Order: sequence, then structure tokens, then C-alpha cells
Amino acid sequence: MTTTVSRAAILVALLATVGCGKRAVPSTAASPTPIPVATGDYPEYGYAPDLSWLAGRIDTAMRGGPCTYLTFSTHAGVAWGGKFALRGTPGSLDRLRAGDMVIVRGSVKRKASRECGALDFDVSSIEMH
Repeated sequence: MTTTVSRAAILVALLATVGCGKRAVPSTAASPTPIPVATGDYPEYGYAPDLSWLAGRIDTAMRGGPCTYLTFSTHAGVAWGGKFALRGTPGSLDRLRAGDMVIVRGSVKRKASRECGALDFDVSSIEMH
């Protein structure tokens, strides 16, 4: 003797097992804090005389690893080639995207990064510009 089970009976059994309503999916990732917006009178591109801050455009490249640069001048022949390789604490540069205009505060390391081929700028804070 063979028993035939209808597709409807299988569907009803399946829905009874797993449910058919909306399920809440727990979010494990916290929403990232937005980058603050700079206040003050900063140029689009430039830097402080003591290099305590830089203003410019974020650029990225792969040179033996991911490199994040700040282009602080678009003029030929400017000091340091017009850009620094940014260095920060783990995750501090993750929200930056190529083309972002920012103000970064920090200090210059006086040797070039082997990975990125530009002087390092150790970032202490970042603001959108």
C-alpha cells in the first residue's frame, strides 16, 4: 500500500515548522559614527606652516598593500610632491573614500613609507571639508 502526500500538506507542515511571519534579524554591526565636519576657515587644498593640519583630497592606491593618500596641492613642483601617505590607528581611515575632501590633523614622519612611496602623516583626527 502506498501513501500519497499532497504538496499542500507538505507546505502546511513546512510553514508550521519554520513560521511564515517576519523575523527580526539581530544586527551585530554597529552603525558607524559619521566623520565630523570641519569648522573654521580652511583652504580646499593646503597645510599649516608647522604641518599640524592638511587640507585636501583623499586618494587611494595598491602599492604592495592598500595606501591612503592626502593630496594637499595640485600644483607642479610643490614640496613633498603635494601628498602624504596617511597612517592612523586601526580602522580610523576605513570610512574615507577616494575623492573625499578632508582636514586631517597630526604630524609628519620624516621618512618615506616603503609601502606607499610617500612621507607618512600620522593622523590624530579627521574632519570632512
